[in-house]
Amino acid sequence: MLDQIHWLAAVTILGVLEQAYFFLQVIYARRLFGISPPKISGPPEFERIFRAQVNSSEYFPIFLALLWQAGLFFHQGLAAALGLLYLYARYCYFMGYKASSSERTSFLNSLYQPGATAHLSPACVCSACDRAAG
Repeated sequence: MLDQIHWLAAVTILGVLEQAYFFLQVIYARRLFGISPPKISGPPEFERIFRAQVNSSEYFPIFLALLWQAGLFFHQGLAAALGLLYLYARYCYFMGYKASSSERTSFLNSLYQPGATAHLSPACVCSACDRAAG
């Protein structure tokens, strides 16, 4: 049985280490901005870091339950690979949430603009054709 769960255990340990990294980021932010532990409000920079950590830790139990169920009842390799993908996406989410909203907006616009243009172009052409025909 142990040889069947080693990938799941490795992804679980990586997930715990990622959560520890997020917790440490909050501790460093508290020290940087001088916010004592019971308080959860402060400068926007601190609140973004705190909120990103809380959001990540809220979904961690759900992630673990799905990871282990998928690995035990379906396929361990696929579950572990998707778990790694989730952990990477969660790290990107944390770093993006940590950034200021103006930095996020410019980054997201650079990502979404080509996709939105490609997605909307056929719709614009079709609606123009419909107007011309009708």
